[in-house]
Amino acid sequence: MGGSMIVSSRAVPSDIVAAHGGSSVVQWKRLATGGMLHSDIESFEWNRVPAGAVIGEHVHTHTEEIYYIISGHAEMRLGEESRAVGPGDLIITPLNGRHGIANVGDTDLDFLVIEVHPPAITERLPRKIPVAAGGA
Repeated sequence: MGGSMIVSSRAVPSDIVAAHGGSSVVQWKRLATGGMLHSDIESFEWNRVPAGAVIGEHVHTHTEEIYYIISGHAEMRLGEESRAVGPGDLIITPLNGRHGIANVGDTDLDFLVIEVHPPAITERLPRKIPVAAGGA
């Protein structure tokens, strides 16, 4: 076989307390990391935020983020703007864009996040050689 298949699931996520200065315990699981990929993706993650919990506002200086809401309802903040988001919504947070998300619903908020290096940063990074599943 010419390549490797990496299989990951959201089983056994990490509990993150007060993520980015937010509130409550959220669950987080990195499903794939940039070291496994040829692309400019840094990370592919699953998140669960319980009702009423908040991931505080923060800034990424090396990646843009793409959020995809799977279930639940939230208020997404980007800079000075806030917007209600729900299942099927996609949010892009730019490099150096201050952002945070609050679960405003009465059920868990589940979403995926893809962190991507923009071209200006990718050009300065060493060439990627993905790590094979199960070893170096």
